[in-house]
Amino acid sequence: MNSLFRVLLCILAVVSSPAMAQTNTYEVRIANHAVGTIEARQNVNGHEKSISIQTHIQVMLSKVNSIITTEYSHNILTQAKSSRVTGKNGDDKLTTTRKEGNAYTIVMNGERSVLGNTEIQHCVGDLYFSEPKHITRTFSETLGKFLPLKALGDGSYELQLPEGKKNIYKYDNGTLVQVEVDHTFGKAIIVKSS
Repeated sequence: MNSLFRVLLCILAVVSSPAMAQTNTYEVRIANHAVGTIEARQNVNGHEKSISIQTHIQVMLSKVNSIITTEYSHNILTQAKSSRVTGKNGDDKLTTTRKEGNAYTIVMNGERSVLGNTEIQHCVGDLYFSEPKHITRTFSETLGKFLPLKALGDGSYELQLPEGKKNIYKYDNGTLVQVEVDHTFGKAIIVKSS
């Protein structure tokens, strides 16, 4: 009877195990001044994974709030959404990506395109939770396309952006600790705070 009780407890523990959640927060700095925060949250429940990246930045009178969400099933992106609100007329951006069969439908600011015959297995949001060893490209939820990713050594990776810009992601023991960002305001540094 005692051994049967132990077996039932073990089964119950496995079946009712909670989803794994991870939250990382970062401080955004420009010219050595804190100008904002980023909160990156990942939830994993069995074969399902979701990521949410919330950014709040204020530089002088300019304000940017953005939210990026991604959802995966069996390590394949099923949908992503990126929205950026600045309060300035014409500067707000919205991009949605949705898997439909063997393709993805991408709608960026009302313009629809299709990315065919591919499965997206890695997005920019994933860079906040794991070092991208052996990954040479990642999907940008904001731009709606793949971007080249190059290992630089010593836990550093270069994400190549359009127009010759690049972001450098730096990892320590597999954890993202810093990002150097080419931005319209100038160079920004994102530093892990917790």
